[in-house]
Amino acid sequence: MERKNIMRILEAVTPILIKPTYSSLTIGISKRFFLFNVMRRLVRVMEDDPYLNFISLIKSYKLLGRFLHGTLYEIYRDRNKLYFKNFFVDRELYAMVKADIESLYPAYKELKLTITKRGLIVYDNYKKNAFNVLLMTIHSGSWVPANIKKKLRISEHKRHIEEDTATDRLYRKIVLRKGGIWIDNKQSRFVIDFNRNLSNAIYSDNSESFIGRIWRENPAEREVKDIYRSHREFYFVLSRLVESYRFNIIFDGHSMRGLDGRPNISFGTKFIPEFYMPIVRSMQKRMIRLGYSPVLLNTPYSGGYILRWLSQQFPSLFIFSMEINKKLYVNSRNRIKKRMLNRIAGELPAIFDINEGDDE
Repeated sequence: MERKNIMRILEAVTPILIKPTYSSLTIGISKRFFLFNVMRRLVRVMEDDPYLNFISLIKSYKLLGRFLHGTLYEIYRDRNKLYFKNFFVDRELYAMVKADIESLYPAYKELKLTITKRGLIVYDNYKKNAFNVLLMTIHSGSWVPANIKKKLRISEHKRHIEEDTATDRLYRKIVLRKGGIWIDNKQSRFVIDFNRNLSNAIYSDNSESFIGRIWRENPAEREVKDIYRSHREFYFVLSRLVESYRFNIIFDGHSMRGLDGRPNISFGTKFIPEFYMPIVRSMQKRMIRLGYSPVLLNTPYSGGYILRWLSQQFPSLFIFSMEINKKLYVNSRNRIKKRMLNRIAGELPAIFDINEGDDE
């Protein structure tokens, strides 16, 4: 967070220090000097710790309402407590988040987590003065609130075919091993698609060529308003993260159905400044050397709404997307081939080890 924003927050909570008035004169000069120096040290601590910056900022805006934050150790310790269960919209979502927490514990006890009641989770493994990635797995979720699920016409089986199966597990080691922030989303894209503009983020019947009819009954107006809130929450969190931290790369991780003519791997580069393209080509060559050929650019997708939005807000950022063909790690019955998934997940972090001459 910028220093002026921190000072603005401090002005709101300690006006007697920043803007002395007549009534403030009852505080002695020495005490005022001491308190002011304490607050200035707090500013320096917040500037040195982007996690504190991020938490203080999202608290001050109050857009998220209640949210949970703490280390993975603390969240794991409380995972079966009633307050934690009741925090989430429903128990199905709670079970999904709990399973993720248990899968990451105890290897990553020191991870910092920020969790919303709709299943947006920010994992913080940021390393100061080191290589850091901002990773997004926004389509990995499959949770649908009960009131919306009963209105969906699309079957659960067909919906899961279109979900980005296990992309959270495919990509997360990039952040967990190397460093950075990982934003995961437990909510299904068939509730709301964060990779769309708000106006078309809720799919309508026949709006998607790959689906056709989606709804048995359209969501009520109040339900739509509630769904839209999660979209606003995501972009609020995303913008605050980019403002609070310094990332080398922002990376949007997806999977794609194994249709004819599609490559095994594709990078979406439409919104990358040309300066960074040699790095992407180096990553492409590294994936080919690892045996994933064909590895193409912008086939079939060149980058979605999130990357466009980021490029408009922060035009100099190194941002791109990656699509992994589901046929590599999902069988014809839509079941995960665990051995192949683990292989891909283990090899992906290596493509970020860019060496001089890799792009030649």
